[in-house]
Amino acid sequence: MLFPPLIRTLFSTDMEDNSSKMIRLNSSRLDYISDLPRDVIYKILECLPLKDAARMCFLSHKWHDIWTSNPYLVFNHAFFESVLKVEICKTDKLHSIVSKILFQHEGPILKFALYVPPVQSCLDVTQWISYLSRNNGLRDFSLCSTYRMPLWLSSRLFSCVDLEKLKLTSCVYFSPPPNFRGFPKLISLELDGVKVNYSTFENLIGSCPLLQNIVLKNYIGLEHKNFTIDAPNLRNLTLDWAFESVYLKSCDNLVSASIGMSKLVNVCDKASLHGLLKVLTNSIKLERLCLRSHLCRIFFKEGNLGTFQNLRNLELVGLPLVFLDDFSSTISCVQSFPNIETLVIYVQSSANLAERLLDYNSDSTLHHLRYARVLFSVPSNTQMKFFEYLLACSPVLEKLVVHFYSSDKGTSTLNLLRLSTELNRFRRASRRAEVICKGLGRE
Repeated sequence: MLFPPLIRTLFSTDMEDNSSKMIRLNSSRLDYISDLPRDVIYKILECLPLKDAARMCFLSHKWHDIWTSNPYLVFNHAFFESVLKVEICKTDKLHSIVSKILFQHEGPILKFALYVPPVQSCLDVTQWISYLSRNNGLRDFSLCSTYRMPLWLSSRLFSCVDLEKLKLTSCVYFSPPPNFRGFPKLISLELDGVKVNYSTFENLIGSCPLLQNIVLKNYIGLEHKNFTIDAPNLRNLTLDWAFESVYLKSCDNLVSASIGMSKLVNVCDKASLHGLLKVLTNSIKLERLCLRSHLCRIFFKEGNLGTFQNLRNLELVGLPLVFLDDFSSTISCVQSFPNIETLVIYVQSSANLAERLLDYNSDSTLHHLRYARVLFSVPSNTQMKFFEYLLACSPVLEKLVVHFYSSDKGTSTLNLLRLSTELNRFRRASRRAEVICKGLGRE
């Protein structure tokens, strides 16, 4: 057997000390654990870091067999940091460890997750993907690269037809082969910083009929494109980067949506964006909505958000409060969600506006709002007016948490004291409302 020498090489002295302690455990306990069904033991190992799972092979010959057939292989940052230590960025060392464990594995591999540190030279993951594609039953594949250039994937990934979860970060996604018929079992697709061409993306979405979770961020190749997402079972959607227009063909089962535009495009089909909002408005199961970055201003400027009767959780990220229109649009936006219970706002920028211009309709009550959290970096009277609105128009509010973040600890403490004093002066519609001010430091 090759695994014991390999494991000893990987984990050295500290492992032998710990393993000897485990071997001295009461034998009846070991037998009790060892007699559990194999699939239960595998689930236990899945909850352990890979290094600790490997240590179990020293318990007995049976546990050695269990380790060599462990179907959950997670090579995360913690694994490489503990095994390679100061050599974590050496490509040859990392490649050797993953290859030895993977190629000496026995039985099916259900989950394979790989974190690639900022190694010295580009890592070739082709042979690993090829090996996994020949190992029937792979359900969960995750690849996260922090190398300075995107990793090139093997087209053999398309032959893993049993995939249920696919997560790629900083990769180049190849076009599928002509005989590709999709991932019929895929439930979750997450692409972050992935280069993919337009036709490949649409074919991929269209050939995965069971998709419930889609996350698309920082993608390359879909900017300035009009693309359609046709996933009738979709429950969670996150879309954040640059696009001209997006059409959700079916979202009757949509529960959570996070839509953003962290990169502003010159040409944005506003009619399409309103069409997207209309579809979201009509999603009867939608409980959480997050609008991010430039999209907040685009929607607010055009107005007519509609009314989301069933929404319970609202997030506005990268919200501007610089102009009067920003303030009035934000108030109008919040009022478009009369049944929200949770409100989270990240203020990107703000400015002091004339007090006489800042106004709101005190009759527009947020009857269900129980929790609100606002984060900002520059105090302004515009924000204070918004806090006044939340406290005055939320009769069942239980907690308002205000986060102020600053690199200057002294200034932050002073501003927090002033902020707390001002907030305590505002009238509260809810007697149970608790106001909490917190400072967050910047590194």
